[in-house]
Amino acid sequence: MLLQMNLYEVLGLEDDPVYRKINSLKENDEVKIESFNIRKTDKFYEVENEELHEGFKTKEKCYSFISSKLQPF
Repeated sequence: MLLQMNLYEVLGLEDDPVYRKINSLKENDEVKIESFNIRKTDKFYEVENEELHEGFKTKEKCYSFISSKLQPF
């Protein structure tokens, strides 16, 4: 099985623009990253687009999901 590391897993998530956007969300804020709308509610980070609607309890799990879906450079 091939594992691909994210550059920011080595450099630190604080330098990743995607993580920084997710981390900056306050309750009821929303941000768009590519085709995904990410919203922070009082209990979840919600990720949705035309094809899916997912909820995550932590910003780290939300970030991991988004990172896995984004197109590599």
